[in-house]
Amino acid sequence: MKDPLTCILWSKKVSNNINEFNWGIIGTGGIANAFARDIEYLDGHRISCVLSRTIANANNFISSLKNCNGYTDMNSFLNDDNLDAVYIATPNTLHSEQTVKALESKKPVLCEKPFAMNLKEVRSMVKTSKTNNTTLLEGMWTRYLPHIKKVKQILKEDTIGAVESIFACHGQNLKHSDNPRLWTKELGGGALLDLGVYVISFAHLILGKPKEIFATSVYTDVGIDAKTSMIFKYDNNAIANLSCSMYDTQPNRALISGSKGIIEINPTFYAPTTMSIKVNNEETIYIENNYKGHGLREQAKELERCVKNNLIESPKMKHSDSLEVMESMDKIRDLVGLNF
Repeated sequence: MKDPLTCILWSKKVSNNINEFNWGIIGTGGIANAFARDIEYLDGHRISCVLSRTIANANNFISSLKNCNGYTDMNSFLNDDNLDAVYIATPNTLHSEQTVKALESKKPVLCEKPFAMNLKEVRSMVKTSKTNNTTLLEGMWTRYLPHIKKVKQILKEDTIGAVESIFACHGQNLKHSDNPRLWTKELGGGALLDLGVYVISFAHLILGKPKEIFATSVYTDVGIDAKTSMIFKYDNNAIANLSCSMYDTQPNRALISGSKGIIEINPTFYAPTTMSIKVNNEETIYIENNYKGHGLREQAKELERCVKNNLIESPKMKHSDSLEVMESMDKIRDLVGLNF
């Protein structure tokens, strides 16, 4: 077994309480750093170890963390004495392999979205979770946020009536980004997997699995989608209009239109934000956003709750939800001819 890298200490006090929930992170990119920073808002959670491809990246990542071990070897990482759960924040093509290996080691997993590259991989991940009776959550962090809980409450109370239409878009002008994860086919790049998963998962949260899907894409010169637009039609004749783009910044808002009113989730709809509810001709109700931090910690809290309650999945995003979202994404790729 390889020795962990030296961890550089900092002045922030970290409790040695045995009840601490210790996270191991695989990956040292932007989302991994955002997760580590947001964990600092939680009492009883800490980052205990990190796995990276290189010693330099691991060392750099752990330089601001206390009592944290860095690794470049997966087995050594999974055998760390202070590892309660794994957060996977690597390129899309690695999600399934790393998730399965962690689950086979009986380590609960929170895996970034997109959950995997295709439905076959997600099925393998879910099967491994069940076989090993070990918690597995998809890191679609939007589903765990307070404003989404409020949206679900409003819909359950029938405040806006039956949902007729959904409009959601997620576009960022990433033309000047040189991040290979976004633009490389071999890493599962493109708008659909990186950005479109947000609008697809949102539509699924509200209306479930679509009956029909229509889609079209614009491609880059390396064969990944730069822009994809989708229409979902449901058994109750509701329709979702969805779009994603890496070429232009879109409003990044979401609207849920019902028979009696509208919920409008302001930019950025998939992050902590404000909302408004308009019912018929009544006065618009505005809901403020007082959330502090990024929001990634909510999924960490939920995984801990699942582990402590012996649940292998979360009711906020069940394994069946992850399977159905990926089924829709596979269908879209078939329709637009996007192959990896």
